[in-house]
Amino acid sequence: MLESARKRLIFAMDVDNFEDAEKWVKRLHDRVGLFKIGKQLFTRCGPEVVRMVRAEGGEVFLDLKYHDIPNTVAKAGLEACRLGVKMVNVHALGGREMMEKLVAEVDAEYPRGSAGRP
Repeated sequence: MLESARKRLIFAMDVDNFEDAEKWVKRLHDRVGLFKIGKQLFTRCGPEVVRMVRAEGGEVFLDLKYHDIPNTVAKAGLEACRLGVKMVNVHALGGREMMEKLVAEVDAEYPRGSAGRP
């Protein structure tokens, strides 16, 4: 029961530097299911902050709210998957084609049910 509850917790890592992010991850990696990395932290620290969370045994929700032309969203989402993120989000306002293209790109590299699939 406790493990099930832990997996549902998402810690919003709304900090503006790598050092603070690392402190939170070291403190909570075995207590939360996902660490949310938003636009501010990702813009400041880049993919390295995702790699740090993963290296500490944490999972990542990359909260960048993708919304662009279908190909751009698909390629950006695929790169997020290659970083090992567990979840990304997209704005549905970007349209069905955008969302379907992202799913198709991820499916092509990470078939459903395969290890490593977000």
